[in-house]
Amino acid sequence: MRKVLFATFQIILTIGLFSACSKNEDLGMPKVAHIYVLFTPESFCNMGYNDITLKAIESLSHKYGYDYSFCVPESIEEGMEYYKDWCEMEVSDDVSRSLFVFASNIYDEPLANATHPTADSHKDILMFEVTKELPYAYTFAMTYYGASYMIGSFYLNFMPIDFQLISANPYLYGLNEVADGFIAATEESTTGSVSINYISQSPGDGLNDDDKAYYECKLASKSEGDGLKIFIPYAGMSNLGVYRFSESNHKIAIGVDCIDPDTFFYVNLCMNKRMDLALDDFLELWIEGKDVPRYRFYTLESGRVVVDRSSAMGSSSEQLDAMYIQAVAKEREYFKKQGVNEKYL
Repeated sequence: MRKVLFATFQIILTIGLFSACSKNEDLGMPKVAHIYVLFTPESFCNMGYNDITLKAIESLSHKYGYDYSFCVPESIEEGMEYYKDWCEMEVSDDVSRSLFVFASNIYDEPLANATHPTADSHKDILMFEVTKELPYAYTFAMTYYGASYMIGSFYLNFMPIDFQLISANPYLYGLNEVADGFIAATEESTTGSVSINYISQSPGDGLNDDDKAYYECKLASKSEGDGLKIFIPYAGMSNLGVYRFSESNHKIAIGVDCIDPDTFFYVNLCMNKRMDLALDDFLELWIEGKDVPRYRFYTLESGRVVVDRSSAMGSSSEQLDAMYIQAVAKEREYFKKQGVNEKYL
């Protein structure tokens, strides 16, 4: 049965991720909007993308005063049924605007082939991590290229590094940019290497198998290579297996999505997406009915993608700051060569 979860259950379901403040205490705008959020089937509490998105939706509801509901489907098809119900639903009298948020680009193709709200329906669609403008939805994308280059350059400054990227499958959005960022760092330092290890070869698979991720790390740790091995998870909930391997085998790992670098002893640098800031950019205009850019592209320079540092990295702050400036320039150059319009950089 579809798991449609409502805002009144947020605190219990997310195990204390959010504060217990009553919305009656908020000083936000009147509740004139309702937001519906469709997540991927991975669910929550795995220190992943869904967690940071739900946290952002909740915290911004206090700022803007909207109501929200969300769905964690068993499958993509079930998720699209939730969207279809929203499309066919009349906007209630006490709601002036309704927004449907696809919190993943896995719904890109199904949405393209689905029915869309009419212009006079007071309904809008927002989809995450789509690298193009769509006529029927607002979109934004975020990239880890600059963050990957920055982190790779930092570690390579000390010794040759054999970066082991543990990916759920070869088809994940943004995977090539992460790999390219680390590869660019190794090429500039003329030392080190980058290897990609796949948990599965099938699209959509490998995102919920932390034991297999652990096993892939174990295999990678025994592979040939002259440099120190550093592990990079890019596998949804399976990332937990990489962090478990890192801790139990005393191997350095890089945090990805929703990770506090002080959570794990061997994770000192994390690349994270500030979903709260990206959503705030959109909602600040949408809530008031102002013109919203149809598409936005967030790089390291935007401040919506960040490299967080553990408290143990304090002595390296100046070096990391210098590498940030270098990474911003490198990222801009990379996407210009990729043909990204200058206005989005």
